[in-house]
Order: sequence, then C-alpha cells, then structure tokens
Amino acid sequence: MKKNIIIKWSLLLTLFSCNQMTREDDGVKRNQAGINYMNAGKYELALTEFTQAIKDPKLPDDAKGTIYRNIALTYGELEKKDSSIHYYTIAAKLFKKNSYDYLVNMAGVDLHKGQTQNALNKLLKASALNPEDLSVNNTLGLIYLGDYGDEFADPEKALPYNKKADAISSNRITEDILGRNYYDLENYETAEMYYEKIHTQYPEILSYTLSTAMIKYKLKKNEYAEMLFNQVIAKDSSYTETIETFKANNR
Repeated sequence: MKKNIIIKWSLLLTLFSCNQMTREDDGVKRNQAGINYMNAGKYELALTEFTQAIKDPKLPDDAKGTIYRNIALTYGELEKKDSSIHYYTIAAKLFKKNSYDYLVNMAGVDLHKGQTQNALNKLLKASALNPEDLSVNNTLGLIYLGDYGDEFADPEKALPYNKKADAISSNRITEDILGRNYYDLENYETAEMYYEKIHTQYPEILSYTLSTAMIKYKLKKNEYAEMLFNQVIAKDSSYTETIETFKANNR
C-alpha cells in the first residue's frame, strides 16, 4: 500500500491563507485556479496559474509565500526536486524565522533532500504552534506511515494526524491516506469503507482500484478482488507482477 511520496502529501497543501485580498483580485483567482488544477492532477496547468498569480502587484508577503509554496508543491508533483527546493526556500524567507509557515516550508526542503529527521523536528515545532492546520497534520501523518523512511513508520502515531487532516478538509486524498493508515493497522474493514467510497467516486484512478482490490483480498472477498485486479491489469499491464506478488504473499 506504499504510495508515491511526493504525489500523496503535496496535493493537500495548496491552501491560500491571505485575508488582505478580495475574491476578485487576479492573484486570488489564479491561485484558486491552480489549486483546482492540482487537485485534478493537471500539474502543468496548475504551474501556469501559480506563476501568473505571483505576478499580482497587490500581493502581501504572506500571500506570496503561499503561492511560492504552491509552485514548490507543483514542481514536486512534476518530480523536479531542485526547482521544488528552490521555491520552498523562497517561500520560507517571506515568513518570520521559526514561525509556523517558515518551519513547514523548510521541512519541505528537508524532505526533498532526504533529511527526514530534520523535517520531523521542524514539523513537530510547527504542530505545537498551529496544531489545527492541514499541512502539518498531513505531512506528519505521512512521515509516520513510513513514506519518508521505514525507520519512521509508526501507524499508531500516524493515525491521529491523518484523522485530523481528514476532519479539517475531507477529500479523496485525506480519505486515501486515512484508508492506508487503517490498512497498516490491519483494520481492513475500516480501510475498506474509505476505499469503497473513493474508488466509486474516482474509478479512473488505478491506485484506488488496486488498493480496494488488495483490501478485498485481505478480507477473503476473492471474487470481487480478482475482478478489480483484472480491471487494473486491463488498463495497465505493468501492474501484473505487483499484483501476483501481493497475492502470493497473502494466500
């Protein structure tokens, strides 16, 4: 059930925190358009919107910081690590050192550099400053799911962060991560509930189909699981070995 790290954590973090602008301002509209493209998986279009949004001369520093973070996240989705690090650093510099936003952005730099412990230290400090924010809960949850190193995996620690992230902004990504968390805790019935929902809503996303099939197989619902496995292979035969290995390990 381990997912692509960058894709799974960054989709949740495209929040616009500025209260000093109106909905009609160009930067706000373009930033929101970029968020919509991000959540639809259209990363090149999202990047275009964010890079246009940052040109709005009326943007205060906190809004610039948010949009630069969104640019960093988008480059992360496009697997352009150096560009992502660059824009996280720019975003961090627009906030007071050791503030919540500074720490979260610098944690993004650490994660891209493979310095998970440094990121974890910053995120725990950020969580103490703002425990109700989506970004820090989501990222801490993924660290404790082992997405940034198996040595950090502790699904019991991950669960409260992932539950809070889903409570703050429930969507297909938070539900996916929470479903994974329950899977790792071997609570397959609860994991099934989350994946049934998002697989039904987004049948075109093969990772949801595959995860649902794996849970069904764990629950001995083999006929249904095989139907879903076959759907995945029909759309992308490169999954065949993964599926056969999973089944061999779970007979």
